[in-house]
Amino acid sequence: MPDGFCVGGVCAPASVWAGGILWLLYGLLFLLIRVFLVAGMLRELTRAEIEGTRRRIQLEQKEPEAVTPSEQVVLNHVEALLQQAERTVSWTFGDKVKALCWNGGAELAAWRLIHDAERLAVNAMAMPHLKARLQRALGDLSELPPARQAAWKEPLRKALDQSEVEARATLSAFLADLYEARDGQFMLVLKLQNMLTFMVLVGLLIGLALAIAGYGPILLSGATGGLLSRMARVYRGGRRTPDYGLSWATVFPAPLFGALSAWAGLHLVAILQNQQILSLEALGTLSQLLTPPIALQKDTVPLLALGALFGLSERLLDRMVEKTEELWKKQVEEEEGDKRKKGGEESQTGMGPGAIAARRFQLQVELEERKLPEELPRAAPPSPGGEG
Repeated sequence: MPDGFCVGGVCAPASVWAGGILWLLYGLLFLLIRVFLVAGMLRELTRAEIEGTRRRIQLEQKEPEAVTPSEQVVLNHVEALLQQAERTVSWTFGDKVKALCWNGGAELAAWRLIHDAERLAVNAMAMPHLKARLQRALGDLSELPPARQAAWKEPLRKALDQSEVEARATLSAFLADLYEARDGQFMLVLKLQNMLTFMVLVGLLIGLALAIAGYGPILLSGATGGLLSRMARVYRGGRRTPDYGLSWATVFPAPLFGALSAWAGLHLVAILQNQQILSLEALGTLSQLLTPPIALQKDTVPLLALGALFGLSERLLDRMVEKTEELWKKQVEEEEGDKRKKGGEESQTGMGPGAIAARRFQLQVELEERKLPEELPRAAPPSPGGEG
């Protein structure tokens, strides 16, 4: 073919090949970012937390020579839990390969093991550290739901003046609630990240199909607009909170969302233009310009600019859909109003269209029957004298 080439017996224009390769590279980049900048970051953070917890527990216990046998048993269990957590978040070459299908389950399991180790270590904690941890627990109340805050506020205050055994039991029970809330937040973040990953992969498949179909330039313009939108948002900055890599999962869908929005938005504009609801004479007939394969030509520059606008404004497509729904709803209401008006006129005459036609036919038949006797020849009258 003059404007393309063939690979493995499959022939397509150069723009189609370029679009398909770009989408595949985007998908590969997405997977690599998840492995090294999301999963890898969480693994390193978790491993650092394990080592920090181990050292903190050692500092919070009594003098090593004063540790009782029962406390040593507790510390052995704590170390076993931390070692199991380390094995869960190992980061060997095989783990990096498996991270291509990463879902955060290993990190969640490791954090649960860390929290169990910290709760268990309360039983070996020296009394000064125990009271300090109870005071810190009063500050951690804000992480719990309001009902749990009210339930724990008074017991934690009383635990500061209670015996060592009662104080340990209260702190351990409170940490169970606190860590459950934190693990729930972490689980929610992982769930959102996995959902976004699924949508990105599905969107990549749809985008790849559209690129192969010849819509590559439109997808590229929309992706450019989506990327510019996300870059502007990152540049402006905003509230920053620990998100465990969720920000990466919100960055990657932006170009993809922009590309698909450009394709859908331009086709919606074409429909509105054909229905004479929207007039964009400067762009020409969009239904013709959107016929694939779309080439990078002078005539398609305004079309691609509009596609970039759909990608740049995340709400533009939603506004157009809402406006289109309002226009169609108004049109349906007008048609229903005309029908009701016509039905009212028919109800006043007492006859519908079928009854009126039947009545006209009946009147026409009666008129023909009256005319028929007049047109027939009349017979001669008999003579006055009878027969001759």
